[in-house]
Order: sequence, then C-alpha cells, then structure tokens
Amino acid sequence: MSASRGQRDAFGLIALAVGAGIMALGSGLWPDALRGLNAPIWVLLAAGGVFALAGASLASHGRTPPWVQAVIGNCILTLFAVIPAWIAWGGSRRGFSASGSLGGFWLTAGFDFADFGRLVFGGSALLMGLIALAVWIAWLRKLSWTGRGWFVIALALAAQLLFVTMPAEPRWPDVADDHQRLARYALLVEDEGWARIAGGEARRWYFPPWRNFEDWTKAARSRLAASRTAPAGQEVLDIPFIATPPQLDGSIGADEWRGARRIELAPQTLGTVVQVAADERYLYFAADVPADTTREGFDQFRVWFHIGLSPWLDNERAFVDRGGAVSALRQTRFPWGDYAPRPRTDWRIYERARGASALSGHRRFELALDRDESGIAPGVAFPLWLEVEGDPLRDAAGKFKARTSLGRAGSHAAPLWLRIAPR
Repeated sequence: MSASRGQRDAFGLIALAVGAGIMALGSGLWPDALRGLNAPIWVLLAAGGVFALAGASLASHGRTPPWVQAVIGNCILTLFAVIPAWIAWGGSRRGFSASGSLGGFWLTAGFDFADFGRLVFGGSALLMGLIALAVWIAWLRKLSWTGRGWFVIALALAAQLLFVTMPAEPRWPDVADDHQRLARYALLVEDEGWARIAGGEARRWYFPPWRNFEDWTKAARSRLAASRTAPAGQEVLDIPFIATPPQLDGSIGADEWRGARRIELAPQTLGTVVQVAADERYLYFAADVPADTTREGFDQFRVWFHIGLSPWLDNERAFVDRGGAVSALRQTRFPWGDYAPRPRTDWRIYERARGASALSGHRRFELALDRDESGIAPGVAFPLWLEVEGDPLRDAAGKFKARTSLGRAGSHAAPLWLRIAPR
C-alpha cells in the first residue's frame, strides 16, 4: 500500500534525525561518546549517512526531479557496499570472536568466527558493490551528454575536495608552531578513542583523508627535525653515502658495507660494532654482535632517534628482533587539562622499515629506515643512540634476574649526533 504524503514526511524526518544524530557523534562534538568506538570515525559517519539519505529520499519524494531520487538511491547502495567492505577487510577480529557453553561443554576462546564473519561481510560488500556499480552505470546512460559532462565535472571537484584539499593539515589560528601542533594531534587522537584501537596502532585512516593524524604528526615532526642543530661543541659524525644499497639478509657483507661509518659499542671488550650508511632513500644500520651466539631466546637491536625533539614528542625508535621483524614506536605526550601531560606510546608508526637478522657463528642485524618516513633529512644533525640486548640472566629455576646488554653507544641523556653527509 502506498504511503501518504504525511507518512513519508514523518518517517523521513525521523530517519533524518537519526542520521543527523549519528553523524553528529562521528563529527567529534562529544569525544567521550567515542572512547569505546572500535572503528574509524568515517564508518560511523557512513552509517549515519545511510539514515540521513533515506530520510532525504522520503521527504523529497514527489518534490524533486526523478534524477535526484536516483542519485540518493545510488549513494545509499554505495554506502551499503562500503561499510561491510571495511568490516571484512579493515575491521578488528575481535568483532567476530565468540565463546560460551553448549550442552554442558564450554567452547574455549580459541573458537571464533572471524574468518567466516569476514567472508560473509566481504561477499555482501562485493555483491552490493556490483549492484551499486550497475545502477550508477544505468543512471549515467539515461543522462544526456551534457548531463554526463556535468557529472564528470562534479566528480572531479569531489575528488579534489576529498583527496587534495581535505587531506591538507588543518590551519588552526590558535596553534603557534609545530610543537603545539604535535600536542593538538596527540590530544585529538586520545580524545577520539583511536589510540585504543589495535593496541595503539598509528592512525592511518586513509579515508576520510581529512582525519589522517599519523601523516600530519610525521609532517610536523619532520619540520622540527629539519630545523634542529647540534649543541655547541658537540661532535657530529657524518654518515657516508653508498652507491649500491646493501642486501638485507643478516650477512653484513664486507663489500656492500664498504665505506660505512663504524661505531664501536661499549664495552668494547664484547666487540659489538654498528655500521651506518645512507643512499637517496634509506638510512641503513648493520650490527655485528660477536657475544651473541644463541639461536633462540631474546635478541634485539635498537635504534633511538628524534630524542627530545619536542615537549610532546620524546623519541622515535626502531627495534629488530632475532627473526628480522621490525617494530617502530613513538613516545608522545598530550596535554590533559590542569593535570600533568600524559604519555602514550604509538606503535607500528613505520610502514616501509625493513630488517633482517641471521646467526652464522654469532648474531648479526640489519635495518633500513625510509628517510622520508622517519624524518631524517640530509645535512641535518640529529641525536641517536644504539643498543643491543641479548638473552637475560636467569636463576636456577629459570626466573628472570636481569637484562643483558651486549653493547651501547650514547644514551637518552647523552646521545650521539650524526648527519647524512651532503653529496
């Protein structure tokens, strides 16, 4: 039975109100409401958009040209494809975990439906995506060539807005410099609850691009690092260029590392040596650790830099473990009202760092940091310290007693200063 004009308006207003409320929450007007959110903000905005568009369709039915109704319907179908696509390929596995009892038998935490859930939502996203594509194509075919031209222009303007204008760093008149900008980014990340997603993983929500706090943080950090100078009287070690990048396999071949800067770690009796070199894209480290001869256990090579760069960014560091995996972290602080600033560790901040480790008689590590990603500019001095840790000391019962240092050069309080030598 066809709905009356009044019924359409009533249900349209209800749907608009629901959608507007959801989108208002996603806009960040009430940060406390987002603290438990386990999804990027754009998913919440898209969910609200479905209700808002449905309400607009009901309220405008019979009052607008048919092509307007078609565009609204096409947008709703597109959102119905986008939301399950994120659930399938970008969401947390925790959303599909399940446990409980069945017939007196307890199903353990290892029993979950993660893969099945992702398969269901992924299939739904593909199906809705194909339907949305089909209706958009059908709608375009009904347009005149003039209408298609205006559609292409609108699409180009929307792309410019979404992927060029909006991704640019915000211009806040009350932010005086990049130190305050780092503080603002860190506080917004904490307020919106994103710091709690995936154990504090870096915020790389590529869509919507105007909320990419990780890229903005790196940009502000790189500008501060590029203007940094070594303290008066401080020795600065040049990092030489190498023509051919070393192969990261943990072997530290003599030829591929020829000409690199050698740094002996203390105590020198252990013989640990780190070599540092650079090319146009990467900063390379190789750690030769004669005192580490165990294949299993704990082994780690650590590089700390950007030390004390800002009151809101204490350091960044990269660790290579015995399996060659790289962990990249950032220690930040953010203002907390009238209280002391709060610390937070951001994990997985580098996507292009690479590492390797191998044991051939003794342990060797290799590490490559993308210079742009890590904010290390050529010709600019930066503080750094190095550390290698081996298997911990344990008592007769196997309990941990103390950490084992296999070499260190510099410290957080008294770092080395290096710079990539100008070519």
